[in-house]
Amino acid sequence: MTDSSEAAVAEPNAGLPSAQAPHEEGWYLYGITRLNPGESAPAGTDATGHDIVEAPRDLGPAHERVQLLRRGSLAAVVRQVPLADFTAEALQARLGDPTGLELLVQAHNAVISAVHRQLPVLPAKFGAVYARLDDVATAMDERHDALLAQLERVDGCDEWAVHVYVNQRIVQAQARAEQATDPALQQLAATSPGRAYFLRRKQDDALAAKTAQVIEEVGLGAYERLAGLAADVVAGWADRSLGDDGEAEVLRAALLVRRERSDDFVAAVRACAEDGKGWRCTYSGPWPPYSFAAIPGRDGDDRPDA
Repeated sequence: MTDSSEAAVAEPNAGLPSAQAPHEEGWYLYGITRLNPGESAPAGTDATGHDIVEAPRDLGPAHERVQLLRRGSLAAVVRQVPLADFTAEALQARLGDPTGLELLVQAHNAVISAVHRQLPVLPAKFGAVYARLDDVATAMDERHDALLAQLERVDGCDEWAVHVYVNQRIVQAQARAEQATDPALQQLAATSPGRAYFLRRKQDDALAAKTAQVIEEVGLGAYERLAGLAADVVAGWADRSLGDDGEAEVLRAALLVRRERSDDFVAAVRACAEDGKGWRCTYSGPWPPYSFAAIPGRDGDDRPDA
């Protein structure tokens, strides 16, 4: 699964003092979702002055104490939490407890996944806490149309993660075998030492260029094959540094795939994985659209970071 992306509402954890009284509570944001078509928010409000209701029970046990803050056609998935648990000091302390931190991350993702099974959702970054519900409500109002458009974009889609690896040693060996049939290379024994040296340098350069070309074609070919089955792609081209086994990651991509195309997509990934000697392809999913939760036009960009 890819890292959680931040749903573009107000800055979380902004303005939280370094220490909080144990009884002070804020609002943990899991994500932004959309009301079902035709559903309208009730006229009543609670003590906060906001339209906030319990999350549907059929979303599962992960939603205990989770509520929906409804604004127009949108709903923020929130839960009240002690602010003292989310100060900079508290979050820093949690880094020293990897097991406990992992459990918190799993609980965060469980809520998002439960919503994602029934409704489109823009996942929030883990640990996004707001001191006041007003901050979330105001930000939702200000970006209502952009958030709604983004939810329309991810509706009915899942995120899949794909990684492509190439074994450079195998690719290089294949290129060297092809090079062995080059007449110029076969004439080295009958060539003067000086000329033979330059011919070998030329062959070495050609071998490196051919290896790089094959590796580039593997990553680009896999990308083009899979991107054609996706509604959107966020791709990262890795640094290609070699591991101890000679493998280099040449492509990592998050793909937004409509659910009715999932079978075709998985079949294409498996075909990529079996397509050639010397490279392999792994995948995981389906996930909520963590990599596609950015808002069009935010900070002058209409794409999430790769």
